[in-house]
Amino acid sequence: MSYFRNYWYRFGAILFIILAVILLVFRPDWSMLHYLLYFNFMALLAHQFEEYQFPGGASPIINYVVYDEEELMDRFPGNTQSIMLVNTIAWLLYIASIAFPQAYWLGLGVMFFSLTQLLGHGFQMNIKLKTWYNPGLATTVFLLVPIACAYIYQASAEGMLTWGDWLGGFIMLIVCVLTSIIAPVQLLKDKKTNYIISPWQMDRFHKVINFVRIKK
Repeated sequence: MSYFRNYWYRFGAILFIILAVILLVFRPDWSMLHYLLYFNFMALLAHQFEEYQFPGGASPIINYVVYDEEELMDRFPGNTQSIMLVNTIAWLLYIASIAFPQAYWLGLGVMFFSLTQLLGHGFQMNIKLKTWYNPGLATTVFLLVPIACAYIYQASAEGMLTWGDWLGGFIMLIVCVLTSIIAPVQLLKDKKTNYIISPWQMDRFHKVINFVRIKK
């Protein structure tokens, strides 16, 4: 359990490869919308790999950017336990959208959730850190946002979306934020936690941010 807690994103990378092989070998007879949901999950896995492995260093960013924590940035309010849950709960939500492709409100919800990454990575983090890049930005701009926009456009063009779907999508977005971001962090925050962010992640954070900081 401790290995998964610390390196869940590597399991995500393995899952990404498995998903790619499934596509290449079996070539499922799906609709374009179903494929976009599948690609959205793959993009999420790539996004998390960028955040936590290459270049990595995303673990303490939320603590610093969102919660203005500097002294205990390596453990509070987010720690390795809550970070693992934040990201793997998102897996379940994205997998659910693939399993139920006709539930367009569910698909919209996870696509809206993907789009919110642009607010965090594209604006909030860069403004706070005074950088032109942060771990996760590349996959946000080149994968998550284009896939989400393509899904919304395609579903609208095919006339699949009702007002109920749009409303359900926004409600699902709120559910995604509450269950996969806010709840794990708030329920598990503890200044005396044993689940401390690794020195490697902290080192990557400082190296990456120093490299991409906008010089005056």
